[in-house]
Amino acid sequence: MKVVAFNGSPRKKGNTSALLNLVLDELKKEGIETELVQIGGTPIHGCRACFKCMTNQDQRCSQDDDVHAISSIHHMMLMNEMIVPGSSYWNMAVGFGAGDVEKDDEGIATMKTLGQNMAWLLKKLKS
Repeated sequence: MKVVAFNGSPRKKGNTSALLNLVLDELKKEGIETELVQIGGTPIHGCRACFKCMTNQDQRCSQDDDVHAISSIHHMMLMNEMIVPGSSYWNMAVGFGAGDVEKDDEGIATMKTLGQNMAWLLKKLKS
């Protein structure tokens, strides 16, 4: 099993990266392989409703100049009947300056719970 996290923040070592690593750390504790992919700072567009994916009948987006938005990723997951785990609250923490999220105890707990929920789900699906 492997979990890939996508960092959409342009700050490679910022608060978002810190939060993603909290989630990934919980997964690693359970023996699950992880990878963090940096996409922030690259061109990202949502669906442009051009319908070329339907016209071409290849189930591929005609946009090849970006890595696409998170809502598109979520929609693709749900359309393919994937199970998307959550946490005890919104999967977020509050921070403005670098490292501020490390002071948000509720946000840290939320990220750790998300990682634990993901590990539990992955193990259930594998068994």
